[in-house]
Amino acid sequence: MRWKQMDLPALATSRSTAANQSLSRNEWPSWAQRHHQFAAGWLSPVAGAAAPSTAALSTGHVEAYVDFERITSTSSVLRYYRYLYARTEDGRMFQSEPLKNVEYGHYRNDRPTWFSSTSPST
Repeated sequence: MRWKQMDLPALATSRSTAANQSLSRNEWPSWAQRHHQFAAGWLSPVAGAAAPSTAALSTGHVEAYVDFERITSTSSVLRYYRYLYARTEDGRMFQSEPLKNVEYGHYRNDRPTWFSSTSPST
């Protein structure tokens, strides 16, 4: 898995609530804020320990993940992507490459139920 150093503003809030939460666009990573096909994002905290170094980054060090909903003007099908976020012991945050194999499906005609109940304000 490839990792890229990245900030995620919403993580400060998630550590204090330890609950799944919808994210407003200004809580997204800056690259996602500029991606106009992303319509919504949801953060889920995970209890991963910090990685001792960037060479040791793995899914076992994930602090949270964010699922993004993508829409396009050419299709009514919704697409979902998951990004993992892991922190190193020196405090740097890293984002994984996008994962399409999510438990509720990459392509959907409707928003997953729990996402609908926590709809973000974009």
